[in-house]
Amino acid sequence: MKIFSLDTSFSFLNFSVIDNGKLAFLCYLDNSKKTLENLPKVLLEYNVKPQDYDAFAISVGAGYLTSVRIGITFIKTWAYLFNKPVVGYENLEMMAKYIPVDFPKIPCLKVSHTVFYRVAEKDRISEVKTSKECPSEGHTISLKEHGIQSSKIVLEFFPFSTYGGMYAYEKLSSGYKGDHLFFLEPLYVTSSLTP
Repeated sequence: MKIFSLDTSFSFLNFSVIDNGKLAFLCYLDNSKKTLENLPKVLLEYNVKPQDYDAFAISVGAGYLTSVRIGITFIKTWAYLFNKPVVGYENLEMMAKYIPVDFPKIPCLKVSHTVFYRVAEKDRISEVKTSKECPSEGHTISLKEHGIQSSKIVLEFFPFSTYGGMYAYEKLSSGYKGDHLFFLEPLYVTSSLTP
């Protein structure tokens, strides 16, 4: 099974190809161009054709809503036109699932001035929460470019599309038929922060 996985949640464009459960290709592009400008050009440059894939995976956030919506709409359109399954994945959950540190794991991502985070225990994961800073207890995980001062584990890079593609491969290999296209939407969280 060959899966094309896309993440458009931040200023970078990140896509991966997962072939039979293994990473076959990873593209990470961080430039000053907007997602809508970047995406078609980059996919054309790398000769990415939707008909070459068995399924798609897409990040639903946390991230900048406009960029996330563009990526989701792009992948949903391909899935609909080519009648292929799509699996949505959530970035904080991917960090909690695939970063090998002790529990509790607290992946944190900063969107504008708000930190989005989840608390992962061995047998459960919390809903997405918001704050001005990442919580100080547990093993807090963040990306360097987000500049979250209280984070204990700071990653230079986390290939969301790769882990999202692996997650989609695991789900589809177990018999999952894919997400319903009309219910696949960005992660919406009402901020608990007051201005």
